[in-house]
Amino acid sequence: MRSRKNRKELPALGVVKDIRIDIKSLVEYCISQGLLDTNLYGDINVEHYPLMKDNNIPPPHFNTNKGMQDFTIANSYCKESFFKEEEAEFLQSEKYKQLYLTEFDSSKRSKKLSLHETNIFERSRRLNPEHPSYLPEADEYNYGIRNSLVCGEIEKVLDCFKASLTRVRFANLDANFKLKPHLDYDPSYVTRYHIPIKTNKDCLVCVERGGKIIKRHFPADGQVYFLNTGLKHWAENNSNENRIHLIVDTKSQEDLYSLQNC
Repeated sequence: MRSRKNRKELPALGVVKDIRIDIKSLVEYCISQGLLDTNLYGDINVEHYPLMKDNNIPPPHFNTNKGMQDFTIANSYCKESFFKEEEAEFLQSEKYKQLYLTEFDSSKRSKKLSLHETNIFERSRRLNPEHPSYLPEADEYNYGIRNSLVCGEIEKVLDCFKASLTRVRFANLDANFKLKPHLDYDPSYVTRYHIPIKTNKDCLVCVERGGKIIKRHFPADGQVYFLNTGLKHWAENNSNENRIHLIVDTKSQEDLYSLQNC
């Protein structure tokens, strides 16, 4: 098996040429299932979900986000986090919401999950299964169990990936809103792809590399786009309409073999 490439070895942005999505069928399916109704989206940190007007019970889709709170707890309390603490609010904004298609593998749940502050070194140890400090809730690899929303056209899309999947979700970026620049995992740990579902030319994915800022529009054209999350990056919606991407994280890099710069 080929070795994994890190952020320095990979382009800032790219397109996977071996995967092509039937975007028309996917969008039609999502509309028919109500999956593009962003009123059903929530932040993974939210504990109280809106109630349906008719019967005062949480909408079924919101249940798919609840299991992600452990992931947030396990990864957020770090003095030297990927982004400054005072900027953390941008990931909890009602203007950036998600709908999860995967969930935590409950068979791996631990009793060590806590809210105590850590440093960047302990955070790294939490991700190492061989280390005593390993925390399953912190490990993105344990969040790849497909939930009940994965069927029909969505299942076809996810089955196109050769690599094993971890977190998969729809992400909505509200009109006239920008995420702040931040870092996520190095692609050698988790590799991230974007499949635009609803977008326009004023929606941009931005990456900074070597002091140079690269801005690209990812069209909803059925292509799968790679984002180097080991580099400082952000998204901009400079339009008056919301933007929705299907974001797919993978555990390995088989799908990068046909990657081309974009």
